[in-house]
Amino acid sequence: MKGGNLYDPGLHLFVDDAEVQDHPGFVRKVQQPRRLQADPVLSPDRPWEGKAVQLWGSVIFDDDEGLFKMWYLSAHEELYLRTGSGHFMCYATSRDGVEWEKPELGIVPCEGSRANNIVYPTAEMGDLGGDPWGFIKDNHEEDPSRRYKMGIYQQRMTEDAPRFDETGMSVEERNKARKILLEKIKDHHGMYSLSSADGIHWKLGEEICVPRGGDGGTLVHDPMQGRYIATSRRYGTILDHFVVEWKKYRRVIAMSTSPDFVHWTPLKTVLKPDDFDHPMDQFYVMTPFVYGNQYLGFLGVLQSVAELGPTQLVAARDLDHWQRVGRREEFLPVGSPGSWDCAWSTFSANPPVLRGDTLYMWYSGRPQAHGTQGMFESFIGVATLRKDGFVALRCGIRGGEVMTEPILVTAPRLYLNAAAPFARVLVRVIDDMEEAPGFSFEACNGLIRGDEVSWEITWGEEGRDLSRFAGRRIRLHIQSDNAASLYSYRMGEEG
Repeated sequence: MKGGNLYDPGLHLFVDDAEVQDHPGFVRKVQQPRRLQADPVLSPDRPWEGKAVQLWGSVIFDDDEGLFKMWYLSAHEELYLRTGSGHFMCYATSRDGVEWEKPELGIVPCEGSRANNIVYPTAEMGDLGGDPWGFIKDNHEEDPSRRYKMGIYQQRMTEDAPRFDETGMSVEERNKARKILLEKIKDHHGMYSLSSADGIHWKLGEEICVPRGGDGGTLVHDPMQGRYIATSRRYGTILDHFVVEWKKYRRVIAMSTSPDFVHWTPLKTVLKPDDFDHPMDQFYVMTPFVYGNQYLGFLGVLQSVAELGPTQLVAARDLDHWQRVGRREEFLPVGSPGSWDCAWSTFSANPPVLRGDTLYMWYSGRPQAHGTQGMFESFIGVATLRKDGFVALRCGIRGGEVMTEPILVTAPRLYLNAAAPFARVLVRVIDDMEEAPGFSFEACNGLIRGDEVSWEITWGEEGRDLSRFAGRRIRLHIQSDNAASLYSYRMGEEG
């Protein structure tokens, strides 16, 4: 694993039972990241930012430059109402992910000055602004001018689209006018793309990539399948709302994929609220990403009754079938009452960034409810999590056992990520229907009263590994004699 590429086919998480036969004595617990500090790491402190900076954008760690890079949306509502331009994509950098610099780039004029960190929209793009879906640095792109990619929601009109002045219109007249207009833009609203050589100077694409997407979305790269993934709120919603006049829908998550960033599959709904959700809960946004040998996702949920926006954890073994993890506990709750993120906590449109044994995740926080009219505030914070630590199988002082399903041995060495300060955690190998000779609990050199993210499990005085099982399927039987938390196991060539 490196930086933003978290794909490792030998890494197995305990987020679901897809690879677990049973776990008596253990219960699955969604873990929560730790807010790294009480205050935001990025606040609206520039004239063009108004009172709101938010991560309708992405954060990456650039391994080539040894630098964190952030693209974020600023929203100066007063400036927008006065000039029609006040929502900007801005750029910031950091050495540690906590202290951020906003460089003066000299690209976009704002209030008579280019001394700002705005990268989009530029003057020549006119009114082609929009809501960003995410940013990628694509190290596999052969064209240097397209190394960086951005997805953005726009509504573009055909040349014959009518123009309406809604001033003085009744509700019925306005809806009729909008129906006519939407017939012209129905296949021209969704995700468009931008490309850049440096992540600062952007060129806007002409053709729509993902038609009929919603304004909120994400864009990520899938290193497991070598493709791109875009997610959006339910496609067609804008047409349902104004054309069909069906206005009681809930937001759901739809997905599109592309092998080349040119040809995209039609949006397909992949996750909906169900009977266990409150009838007014909505799925606002989802950031999918590869982690280990599977997919995880951060699901931003809008709890409409309480007007709160926490984040849940979701998982999938293939992109068509997603499920909420555990008992749907909140992964990132909103902050405490009165805090800057007490109403809204939604992650950026990128995978976590792994540095050492710590995962870094940046999120937007708001102190007021979604849909608050007038001037609103928004800030950006950072949270950290133990490597692989999204979910723990936890047992108490009586201990517990885990039996995996048959798993393919892809590498000789076995590593365990577990916290067991009072326990002995041992592993034996089940080969077909019997214990493999020499790979018993008694022979295991396990984790003894320790807390390790990558503890190598061996057997016998000579430290036998899994080499003899290479290319075959075995089951791992894990046993703990006291309280412990199991996060993952990994097969690899080295630690």
